[in-house]
Amino acid sequence: MNSCIISGVRRLLLLSSLALSLAAPVLRAADAPTILKPATSAPVALTDNGNSWTLDNGIVKITVAKDTGRLSSLVYQGNETLSRSSEGWEQYPGAAATVNGLTDTVTIDPAKNGGERAEVSVKGVTNGEVQLGTGVGGGTRCDLEVRYTLGKGDSGFYTYQIFNHPANYPATSPGGESRFINQLSNNFNWLSVDADRNMAMISNGDSRTGVVVHAKEQRILSVGIYQNSVEHKYSYCARMYELPAYGWSSINDHVGIWFINPSNEYVGGGPTRLDLVCHMGATMLDYWMSGHYAGGVQCYIPQGEAWNKVVGPIYCYCNALQTAQPTTQAELDTLAATAGNPTLPASWTNNANALFNDALVKAKDIKAQWPFGWVKGVDYLQKAERGSVTGQLVLKDPQATSTKLPHLNIGLAHADYPGQNSAYAQRSGNGNLVTWNHDAKYYQFWDKGSEDGKFSINNIVPGTYTLHAFADGVLGEFAQANITVVAGKNVDLGKISWEPVRYGKQLWDIGYSDRTGGKFFKGDGANYWLWGWPLRYALLYPNDLTYTIGQSDYRKDWFFEEVPHADDLSFVNPNAKDPANQRFGWVKAYSVADYPQTDTTGPWRIWGRGHATTWTIKFNMDKAAKGSAVLRLALAGADGGGGLAIGVNGQAAGTVYPTATNALRYNTDMGQWQEKDVTFDASMLKPGENTLTLTVPAGEVTTGVVYDYLRLELNEFYKPDGTRL
Repeated sequence: MNSCIISGVRRLLLLSSLALSLAAPVLRAADAPTILKPATSAPVALTDNGNSWTLDNGIVKITVAKDTGRLSSLVYQGNETLSRSSEGWEQYPGAAATVNGLTDTVTIDPAKNGGERAEVSVKGVTNGEVQLGTGVGGGTRCDLEVRYTLGKGDSGFYTYQIFNHPANYPATSPGGESRFINQLSNNFNWLSVDADRNMAMISNGDSRTGVVVHAKEQRILSVGIYQNSVEHKYSYCARMYELPAYGWSSINDHVGIWFINPSNEYVGGGPTRLDLVCHMGATMLDYWMSGHYAGGVQCYIPQGEAWNKVVGPIYCYCNALQTAQPTTQAELDTLAATAGNPTLPASWTNNANALFNDALVKAKDIKAQWPFGWVKGVDYLQKAERGSVTGQLVLKDPQATSTKLPHLNIGLAHADYPGQNSAYAQRSGNGNLVTWNHDAKYYQFWDKGSEDGKFSINNIVPGTYTLHAFADGVLGEFAQANITVVAGKNVDLGKISWEPVRYGKQLWDIGYSDRTGGKFFKGDGANYWLWGWPLRYALLYPNDLTYTIGQSDYRKDWFFEEVPHADDLSFVNPNAKDPANQRFGWVKAYSVADYPQTDTTGPWRIWGRGHATTWTIKFNMDKAAKGSAVLRLALAGADGGGGLAIGVNGQAAGTVYPTATNALRYNTDMGQWQEKDVTFDASMLKPGENTLTLTVPAGEVTTGVVYDYLRLELNEFYKPDGTRL
């Protein structure tokens, strides 16, 4: 181990050992950590500081700037948790001051409710003349209000954002992306997104010495516990709908900060919406719209249309350990010895999990309170003003092996509508038509149904919607238009027949449709998000992939993404024990003297291209076929414009051109889902062994497709042009 690597590891170990020696109680290694329960029940105090407000309940204290509506301080248990003095919403009201449209208001005065709750508001009225927000996400000409709320006994605060576009305002949008963001202090060094992204993170020093590779967000680490790995901020994306709580904790201080979305109705893109939630630098983000993966980005408001939307309230929860499990010297020695592909101390994991699990429990409590009775004065409906829809989907598919609907997602969304006709908007693949999985303009109401198809969707804002559903093992989607919801009423739809599309008899399939590549090799939760599988494909499959129907197992014989085959393997760390499979430590590191960080491509120009990749599927036919055959390709993501060429027994059968969704570039197995079908003359099939090939053209290795499901169907009664035989 070289000296810079040793120094990086020692830096983290020194901080951990010092903190533990000073603060950790004397416990046996087997003792479980316990959560601190705040003892105070002090009334909420609201202080007007002139240019800011402070809201304090004895547990949490926040300071809000009046000139921007941004958060300047978040103090928990007496300690500042933010690293910067200005955090909060991407778009904020401050610029409205230039047209005398900025106001600040106390919307809930604790002096009038016995200290039960305080709320402050900063509002910007633009008159359509100024743009609010100029950051990464762009700005909006909507009127914009930001509120912060703190309740008595709450170990956290609420915040929400209200957009309003009067009909006489010019065309606008909320911005290219919109989010609430906290950047925490460097003490927060353990990330918890889900069961698989639950780990100690790199230090800022580790990143500063890293060589940029492929893009500015990706750096090859040369020091620290993850040296010889690439840190990529987009490795920590997730489906917002599936995250009850996520955030950061401190290995040393045993404190956690978490985001909780009490509802997903305001989050664009429905249950498959994927976005960035945390990344290096102790950054946590709550996106309600963005174009990172082409989902939930459509929110164009033309002139002449009155529109408003309440985003949130979201909850920022703070917690701490009463007692922590101590870290032993043996654990620290093992960490140092395994630097690169580290074995993290079990005590670190146990302490972090205690905080994370407590946040997940809190999320259930917060979600159960939705909608919040204390939200007043904005277009936010209370429970009695909302409705519900119940029913049961019944699968009618004679070729299905089961009538069950596992992991049934069912929801109500605005009917498809024409949106902005721009290149950015058309990334959805639907032209200018906005569908539920790309819409952020309107509220959506989704829930999980049971395997028998029963469902109940609650707290729906009255209106007319389209009912959508999809489930594991069923290719495609159910839709039923014109479902009208009224306040205070339940709409019982009874039993609804779902007849999935079939073009003919199923000959074979690979996997099952669940809108992810998670069932395929390396697409599982422990692996898919790790940077570099497009490079390592060449190590795993030096001769590309052959899959035999009836013999091969999709779980280990079908790779989750098909990409060009890397031509240059110099990316391999020569000291890695298993560079094709180990999670970390397999990448060759370079010095910033060789590749200054101003070089935003780095060694990618050496590694990053590959030759065409052809995968072969072998299958048998009992007899010659006639009519038409349809290869149904369900894709969980795609990148590049080269297409996927299909061959049957050495003859070209067609090429599909999926919509690029950043799935490969941004390390995911669950990008925006799409189905692409190839119909060909069934006479191309023959008795005995047949081959079907899938070819990704040469190019950057982050181009290609992420597979969800493949199925070949045969219709012996119709020709490929649709005419009957």
